[in-house]
Amino acid sequence: MSSATHTTHPVDLRPWERWTLLLSTLLLVFLAAHGKGRKERDAYERFLENAPKVAAALERFAADHEGRFPPDAMHTAQPQGLDERYIHWQREWKIDYEVHDNGQGGQTVCLEFGGPFERRYYFGLCRKPEYRRLYGRGQPIPGQINRIWVIRESAEIMPDPVMPPVPPPPEG
Repeated sequence: MSSATHTTHPVDLRPWERWTLLLSTLLLVFLAAHGKGRKERDAYERFLENAPKVAAALERFAADHEGRFPPDAMHTAQPQGLDERYIHWQREWKIDYEVHDNGQGGQTVCLEFGGPFERRYYFGLCRKPEYRRLYGRGQPIPGQINRIWVIRESAEIMPDPVMPPVPPPPEG
C-alpha cells in the first residue's frame, strides 16, 4: 500500500524551473505596475497640456462676451457657448468646467481633472480656497487623485439660459 506525501512544490518542476517561474511572475507583476504608473503619468500630463488651452479658450470667450464667462458645465460637458470657434471640446479629457462662489462675494472659474483612471471622479476641489491657492496650476494635491486649474479667482458669469434670472420682488 502506497502512502501519499504532501509537498508544496509540484513533483514535475526542477529547482531551476521553479526559480524561472517565480522570476517570470515577478517580472510580469513589475511590468504591469510600471505600465499602470506610466498610464497615470500620461493622463496627468495630458491634463497639464489641455488645461492652459481650455483656459485660453475661456478667456477668449469672456473677451467676446463683455468679460463674462459661461455658467457652470455639468460633469465633463462643454460649457454653454464655448463652441468650435474657441476650442474643440473633448469629453475624453475628463475636464470639468466649474463655477463656484469664491467666498468673497464673487465667482471662481476653475477646471477639475476627473482623475487618471478610466472612470471619472469628482471631488469638488475647486470649491476649496486653500486648494485653489496652493494647487491651482495642476500640482499634485496630497491625498487626492484629481487636480485643478484655476482660470480666474474672481470672474463675472453669464446668466444661465436654462434658469432665467429671478425678477426682484414687487415693491410695496
